[in-house]
Amino acid sequence: MQRPALADYPPGAQLAERVLDDYEFVWMIRGHATVTATVPIELRPGQLLFLPPGYRHGFEWDRKRPSQHGYVHFAVGDLDRPLPHEPRLRTMTRQDPLRGLCAYLLWLAGTADDGWRPPALAVLDLLAGLVGDGPLPETQVPTPLPPALRSVLAELRDAWAPLPLPRIGVAELAARAGVSRGYLNRMFQGTFGLSAADAIEQARCARAEALLLRTDLTAQAIAHQCGYADLSHFSHRFTLRHGLPPSVYRAQAGHAPSVLDHPGVRRLDGLLRT
Repeated sequence: MQRPALADYPPGAQLAERVLDDYEFVWMIRGHATVTATVPIELRPGQLLFLPPGYRHGFEWDRKRPSQHGYVHFAVGDLDRPLPHEPRLRTMTRQDPLRGLCAYLLWLAGTADDGWRPPALAVLDLLAGLVGDGPLPETQVPTPLPPALRSVLAELRDAWAPLPLPRIGVAELAARAGVSRGYLNRMFQGTFGLSAADAIEQARCARAEALLLRTDLTAQAIAHQCGYADLSHFSHRFTLRHGLPPSVYRAQAGHAPSVLDHPGVRRLDGLLRT
């Protein structure tokens, strides 16, 4: 494994066609590049490119502005894992560690300590595994939310920022967004796969789950913090959702199903917390 490094290029720089005899990771930081090959690859900031040995290619750097990228070369025997035989292009997302791993490689390489190599190989092994086999989050941009739904979620997010969670009905949310209750339900159904009332109650249950598993608050206190009328109401609604009462759910320490197992509820919970 060679020391990871940064490379800077003036506008219009080119690298003639070459064939690698080792593996290489390249990640753009500024500008962009075209990897000239049988099938050209556009490489932009926030993207990580894996190149295998024997791959014939060149580089054409941004013609209008300077470019910078990080890179690291490593040999076939450096990692004890099978590696792809074709190029791989991955977009770094907020949900994956690729950007941080690349930055850490550069930091390790920049230290004066000669012991950079073992931790760098460990990081490189993780990086290669993620790029080769995953799992990595989807890089597709989610479908934009309808403006009225964004407004509803903003209202709910602001209201639920502090505890205890206030009770806000679907009709009130629809009125605040200036839409009918039926239209709001259709938006929730299309986006989260659940009616507005069902989705909001499950998001409320998700908050209760976290308090049950991560605090020693009593069930009555959790009922209050999560906006239920009283302990009886909380226990009834929670049991309907989970098939077991809050006390048993807590005793099972997270081995019971969660409302967040539903992808729509998981997405809604994420949107309400960001």
